[in-house]
Amino acid sequence: MAQHKTLKISALLIASAFSTLTYGAGFAVAEQSVTGLGRAFAGQAAVAEDASTIFFNPAGLTYLTHSQIAQGLNFILPQSEFNDNGSNAPALGGAPLGGREGDAGNLAIVPNLYYAHRLNDDVVLGIGVNAPFGLVTEYSDNWIGRYQAIKSDLLTININPSIGFKATERLSLGFGINLQYIDLELTQAVDFGTICASALVGACAAPLANDGKVKLTADDWSWGFNLGLMFQATDATRVAVTYRSKIEHNLTGKGKFSIPTNVPGALAGALGFNDGAISGSVALPESASLAIHHQVNDKWAVMADASWTRWERFKELAIVAADPTSKLNSTKEENWENSMRYGIGLTYAHNDKWTFRGGIAYDETPISDAYRTARIPGEDRKWVAVGASYKYSDRVTIDAGYTHIFVSNPEIDESLDLPLNHELVGDYDASVDILGVQMRWLFL
Repeated sequence: MAQHKTLKISALLIASAFSTLTYGAGFAVAEQSVTGLGRAFAGQAAVAEDASTIFFNPAGLTYLTHSQIAQGLNFILPQSEFNDNGSNAPALGGAPLGGREGDAGNLAIVPNLYYAHRLNDDVVLGIGVNAPFGLVTEYSDNWIGRYQAIKSDLLTININPSIGFKATERLSLGFGINLQYIDLELTQAVDFGTICASALVGACAAPLANDGKVKLTADDWSWGFNLGLMFQATDATRVAVTYRSKIEHNLTGKGKFSIPTNVPGALAGALGFNDGAISGSVALPESASLAIHHQVNDKWAVMADASWTRWERFKELAIVAADPTSKLNSTKEENWENSMRYGIGLTYAHNDKWTFRGGIAYDETPISDAYRTARIPGEDRKWVAVGASYKYSDRVTIDAGYTHIFVSNPEIDESLDLPLNHELVGDYDASVDILGVQMRWLFL
């Protein structure tokens, strides 16, 4: 039934691209460092410029000269404007779908906080609080694809205690635990009008009933780990390898239907449109990065990386309702593919006060054309970034970064299940602007 589609939690989670405009490919959030933002996160696992290395490579903690706090805010404004190209309802003889074209882009604010504490010359402890996955995307209630998606809201909070230590004069190792909370909400419309006009003629007070709506909420706590190494190959060059584990979430929550007033409640219940408890699982994927940092001279440094994410774990996502007859039950194929990200950046130390950064990156999408949805019309992205730091005093440094992401215009042809079978056909004009600000305090 088409209504099964309403609760496909998989669509929910993939929406984290902030509707294609996610910060990183899939539904990963790359914005974990404002200094890194100014280089498009190129070579970030080997940079170790501030306490945000807790997220990217805990081995980099040994490169911090003092204990410090880094507090950052990222303002992320995606554009995701849908252009209709023949969306229709095959169940109604191919009639065009009513509704307006939509823009799913909404301003999102992503904070992060890191604290690094140097115990001695060889050991540094740290803790980070961030959001490695997330989404904020919301279309209007009457947009043309409302039966595929209206609101998608995913939040993760990750608490990451870490340790970095020097194994030798040239080799540093790091390890961290990730305690992660996930909270998610999905809404979309249910077409009771088509139900009444086709399979249930005469059963409703009016043949063209208003749209109903379904809302799904669920949450969970789970954990994983991250680890890394950093090797000082020469006085000027270091290489780094880092790995973040997958985190399995078993979400529990509830689903709730809003039934139009002209659809009898008993009829809706008999058709399976009943509120109830739900559960589902998702594996947030593991990732790995190989990075290099080279100090050209006392002014210039260059860095680069290649990073991999195992999105192939995301084959399908099923929702199980306590009531086996409920329309809350669903399974959706995703069949994502592993993806790569490549970046190159530079840093220029202008003087004792000012440091400037720049970088570019190419970010592959894990989503093939056949599995693109309105919740995440993801496509390949190209990053262009600039940034700067101002040393306000011996203890305080202020950082800023700006990135523009060019998104290859995604095309979509997404159909609901029979018998309703609404088909959303079109493409998106997509891009992302990100502004980050950060303050660092050193404990001298």
